[in-house]
Amino acid sequence: MRRNAVTKPEVRRTTTRVTDKEGQSFMRILEVTPYFAPAYSYGGPPETVHRLCEALAGRGHEVTVLTTDAFSSTKRQTRRHTVGSLEIFYLPNLSNYLAWNHQLFLPSGTRAFLRSHAKTFDIIHVHSFRTYQNVVVRQHALRTNTPYLLSAHGSVPRIVRKKLAKTVFDSIVGQSVLQDAARLIAVSNAEKRQYETMGVPSSKIAVIPNGIDARQYSPLPPRGSFSRQHGLVGRKVVTYLGRLNSRKGLDTLLKSFRQLLDIRVDVSLVLAGPDDGYGRQVERMIKQLSLQEHVLFTGLVTLPEKLNVLVDSDVVVYPGSFEIFGLVPFEALLCRRPVIVADDSGCGEIIAATGGGITFPVSDSAELARAISRTLQDGEDIKQMTERGRKFVIEHLEWGRIAEETEESYRVVLGS
Repeated sequence: MRRNAVTKPEVRRTTTRVTDKEGQSFMRILEVTPYFAPAYSYGGPPETVHRLCEALAGRGHEVTVLTTDAFSSTKRQTRRHTVGSLEIFYLPNLSNYLAWNHQLFLPSGTRAFLRSHAKTFDIIHVHSFRTYQNVVVRQHALRTNTPYLLSAHGSVPRIVRKKLAKTVFDSIVGQSVLQDAARLIAVSNAEKRQYETMGVPSSKIAVIPNGIDARQYSPLPPRGSFSRQHGLVGRKVVTYLGRLNSRKGLDTLLKSFRQLLDIRVDVSLVLAGPDDGYGRQVERMIKQLSLQEHVLFTGLVTLPEKLNVLVDSDVVVYPGSFEIFGLVPFEALLCRRPVIVADDSGCGEIIAATGGGITFPVSDSAELARAISRTLQDGEDIKQMTERGRKFVIEHLEWGRIAEETEESYRVVLGS
């Protein structure tokens, strides 16, 4: 048996309730997610959930993570169960192929774990929407009268892939998973509207943005390392950082970059991120637009190499549609790099409200090309805009603050 394929794992528990100086008892929290750090090939949610768990534990709560061994297209997690103050259970998926290629996570031992331990938690927080885990959590939460909250992380809309399968899931059990949740957490008003289109009343939805650990972006490495490594010295670098996915607006970015080359020729486009099933289409578009000599693929980049990519970027573009948040623009701002984002995204809401960057109409390649051209002129207005955005990130998206807001949602649920 795999060493992390534990059928009935033991969960550590204190025997007494601890209270803070205001008399509030700390909670026993179960966080349930299909993927967890360091499975960064699955995008932002694994790190986001990890940071939230650490911040909640830092506030004195007992935090247990129930996840799967999903890691990448070829590897599974092989991590120990206790990591710092977190107790983590990586249950083995039935198939790593199904997990990676079809987002079908089927971890063995989930029912046994919840049958033994669901009632020992004060509250359960599930992450993502259409998962086997959430179906099982709902059953055991109702059985044990344990409230659960749900964070969809942008997975509510029936778009991109498997639209029919999503519709069938929703009609059989998905609607019940949403309706029986005590509270739903949206990271932006954009995601709140997605919940509402599924019939969730506004009163059940709390808007709490994702956080970011600004300490990881200080001190910054000196500029030049990434450019020297890839022959970009003396060129203006336009960067996209994220998965190569059909919903990420890469077609719009490539078209805008083609238009930009008609204005100036000293620019290069960096596509930094893992292929999420859209890489071949991107390569075909690059050939059709004759951009082969101007585009650099890096594959997945993580810290600290991510910092080298960002500090050497002259502008970071986040062009995706249906993006309910997006951390990349805020990471770029912490690196003092200007950002351009689509106006229908969650981060676009914040960028527009704070004046911390430029927004453009989603799918409008001409407007995006003009925004990139303006940014590359590096005027004083761009510098001031970038500094405003950076200040907002530091003051409002710190993980301690986000954990406090999440904790308050937990207490509202328990109080009701």
